[in-house]
Amino acid sequence: MYMLRIQGLNKSFYTGSSGDGMNGEKVAVRGVNLSLREGDFVTVIGSNGAGKSTLLNIIAGVYYPDSGTIYLDGKDITRLPEYRRAGSIGRVFQNPGHGTAGSMTIEENLAMALRRGKPRRLARGVTESDRKLFRDYLCLLDLGLEKRLTDPVRLLSGGQRQALALLMAAMTRPRLLLLDEHTASLDPKTAEHILNLTCKIVAQNRLTAIMVTHNLMHALNVGSRTLMMHEGEIILDVSGSERAGMTVEDLLDKFAKVRGERLVEDRLLLA
Repeated sequence: MYMLRIQGLNKSFYTGSSGDGMNGEKVAVRGVNLSLREGDFVTVIGSNGAGKSTLLNIIAGVYYPDSGTIYLDGKDITRLPEYRRAGSIGRVFQNPGHGTAGSMTIEENLAMALRRGKPRRLARGVTESDRKLFRDYLCLLDLGLEKRLTDPVRLLSGGQRQALALLMAAMTRPRLLLLDEHTASLDPKTAEHILNLTCKIVAQNRLTAIMVTHNLMHALNVGSRTLMMHEGEIILDVSGSERAGMTVEDLLDKFAKVRGERLVEDRLLLA
């Protein structure tokens, strides 16, 4: 049985009036079908505007599709509000600030993540047992944050804040972890550290994950399956031995064969 099953997903956005006076419409996701088994780690690549982030937003419940269905563990969540999915779907964004609250302390952020998707109750925000748990989790990051529980998150570097956001998204072992170019805004050394942490956390917690990336090498070397999107469609889906022996040049050649054109995107090619 598939853990995540997406069928016939379509999404367009109104973009205002076109030059001929007609209503403008941008197709962001077009006829997407995708199935993931528990434990799959899928990387997604594609040029700007390919529909990668829109697909994640639809899965997370930020947008509802115009048509199509999404099943998580056999349950239809297509029209389920985002907050109702929060307990099952974790997410890390490109901007470290989007996954953490800068005015709150590290322990308060972790406490908020620990209770995500659970009923609200009147109780102390952070207990001593919580703090012990948080220190154990933070030790995994190897950044010394376990000694800074009461520091406001705004004092952290971008890499430290993104590592915290990753931990917050994964600590409750969501059924699905969505990673939306979560290393793109970091310097190369920090990005590599966050990527290694991602692989470690996903493996240790046996999470199912979808990672959007602009780095073609990461797309082939991380996880177990690679998808390429173009103009809202999934045009390539490689895994197993086919993926294991694939180079970046092979990936670009496959794109050219499918689309009849060469992929030209500086952000992808120079990563």
